[in-house]
Amino acid sequence: MKQNLLLIALLAGTISLSQAQQRPQFNPEEMAKRNLEMIDKRLSLTDDQKAKVSAILLSQSKSIDSLRNATGAEGDRQAMRSKMQSLQQENQQKIKGVLTDVQKESYETLLTEQRNRMGNGGQRRVRETPAN
Repeated sequence: MKQNLLLIALLAGTISLSQAQQRPQFNPEEMAKRNLEMIDKRLSLTDDQKAKVSAILLSQSKSIDSLRNATGAEGDRQAMRSKMQSLQQENQQKIKGVLTDVQKESYETLLTEQRNRMGNGGQRRVRETPAN
């Protein structure tokens, strides 16, 4: 009896641990909306800009989703990554075309911050405090 309870507890712990490690998957519409909210928060877009940037982000999200689905688990991930990067660069240029000069500077700062975070494994950087 104790062995069965221990086995069940171990199995439940393993399942919950494996589920906790999975990233949440967003559909293209949710991803585009999330990205638009982040950009709008930083750049204070006008309604016209929001509509244009939203269309660009939705197109990008759908393209990336298609690439992921076409590649699958056994696909060439390096080729997929390369296609995604070129797609993102194209769309960043399109977004810059919608922005004012001041917004472009803020957008560049946002992109730099994202690159820095991704260079750190996607983790937020923790400031080290000097020892006194």
